[in-house]
Amino acid sequence: MNYKMVDKQDIINLVGNETVNIDQVKKEHFAYINKENAYHTAHVLKKIIKSKEENMKYLYLVISSVEPDVAQRIMEEFDDEMRAQIIAEMLSLIQFTKKEIEQFDKILRKLLTEQFGGRYVLAKIVEFLDIDQKTLLNDTVASRYPETASSFRKIMLFFEDLFNVSDKDFARIFSDIPSDVLSIAFCQMPEDKIEKLYGVMPKGIKNMVQQGIEFGKNKYSKTEIKKSQQYIIEYSKNLEVDGFIEPILGDDVAKAKK
Repeated sequence: MNYKMVDKQDIINLVGNETVNIDQVKKEHFAYINKENAYHTAHVLKKIIKSKEENMKYLYLVISSVEPDVAQRIMEEFDDEMRAQIIAEMLSLIQFTKKEIEQFDKILRKLLTEQFGGRYVLAKIVEFLDIDQKTLLNDTVASRYPETASSFRKIMLFFEDLFNVSDKDFARIFSDIPSDVLSIAFCQMPEDKIEKLYGVMPKGIKNMVQQGIEFGKNKYSKTEIKKSQQYIIEYSKNLEVDGFIEPILGDDVAKAKK
């Protein structure tokens, strides 16, 4: 769906009588936002809004400041209700101080740099490693470079990490996984983790998974188990990206100030 962007040269007002022209804002701020990073920009903006509801105004600021085709791509990452809200709010004047614009520009630039910087690239590389390779790499980094171990660990998602999320997110992750995948993934897990799984399952599904786990304890290979666990990891990562669950390894997104 296409949305006509509001064309108001003075949609961003400063405190007092001073105004900032949209073209001036485009020239001085947010010029780094383009079609290539529009998706990531929207994702970062969602996190900023989630951290504090009043940060919605910064979404309006960005939408107003970037080129129309880029703004449209950003808006496409939000649902219909949010898009309607964006359009409605942009029909009114939005007031910002010059300091606010500068501060938020720095915050957004920093977050996008982190997305496209070394950490982002490294996360994409380790994403394709299997669990044994991740474990070996994580242990090696921890022993040789302890000062970076904590930061590195935050991009290494293991199956065990899924048991540290909130009860609500745990249920969201595991309630929709096929029973045969769960049976294989959990067939050699400790009893307390298996019981936690049973706690979020309907009785009928629980019985199927329980039987599958018992059946699979001496049947499935280590490779099959890890493959099923990796399936669940990928599923949970997709839920996280789409905003259905909180960040599994913690949220490093800086909170925008009022």
